[in-house]
Amino acid sequence: MAGEECTSLERIILIKMKETYIKLPLASIPFSEIGLLKDFKMENINCSYILLKELNGTDKCLVSVFSPFHNVEERVLMFGRVLSEIPQKRGIAKVLKTDEVDFDIEKNDLPHLKYSNNGDKYSGNWFYTKDGNYFIFSTIKSEYEKVKHLEGISVYADNILRLRIVIELLKDKMKERKEELSLDEFSAIAFKVLRSDPLTKRLSNEDILEGVSNWLPSMLDIPRFEDIPITYRERVKD
Repeated sequence: MAGEECTSLERIILIKMKETYIKLPLASIPFSEIGLLKDFKMENINCSYILLKELNGTDKCLVSVFSPFHNVEERVLMFGRVLSEIPQKRGIAKVLKTDEVDFDIEKNDLPHLKYSNNGDKYSGNWFYTKDGNYFIFSTIKSEYEKVKHLEGISVYADNILRLRIVIELLKDKMKERKEELSLDEFSAIAFKVLRSDPLTKRLSNEDILEGVSNWLPSMLDIPRFEDIPITYRERVKD
C-alpha cells in the first residue's frame, strides 16, 4: 500500500511554470502570391510558449499557436503544441510579448510527441515520448497508426512555425473548397514562404529546398487538429 500511495502522490505533483504570450510576425509571408490564401491578411498570430528547463533540463520551448479564426481568449490550438527554439526577441522578425502568467502543470498534461527511425509509415519503427521527456532515449515503442496524428520531436524555429501556419491554412482552404494541391504545389509554396523569411535570407536555394524536403512531409502527414478526435489530441491512440 505504501508503494501505491507514493505512486499516487507522484502523479499529482504540480510543477510551477511561466507561460509567455506573444504575437509571432507573419508580414514576410507572401500571401498574395499563394492562390488559396491570396485574400488572407494577417500581420501576426497569437502564440504562447513555456520554457522546458525546469522539466527536462533543455533550453527548448513548448509552443502553442492559436487559431486566428477564434477569439484569442479561447486559446484554440491551430495544431498540436510543438518543440521550438526560444522565439526571436531581436531583429525585424522579433516576436511581441503581450503577457506572462504563472501556472501549475502536471507532467502528464504535456503532449505526447512521436519519433521514427526513418519516418516511413510502412517500414519505419515508431515511438512516442510523454511527460516532457522529449529525448530519443526516452521513447516508447508504438505503431504508426497509433501515433501518426502526433507532432514530432523535431525542434521548430520561428521560420518553420510560419511555414507550418501556412500549411495549416492551406489544409483548411482545401477542405472548405474541396480542392487538392499536389505535392509539387505544396513544395513550391513552402519554398516561397521560406525564401521570403527574414531568418533564411542568407541561405542558398539549395539549403531552402533541403529544409522543404525535411519538414513538409511530416506537416502534410498530420491531420488537421480539428479532425483529430478530442480524446486523442496530443495523445497516443489506445
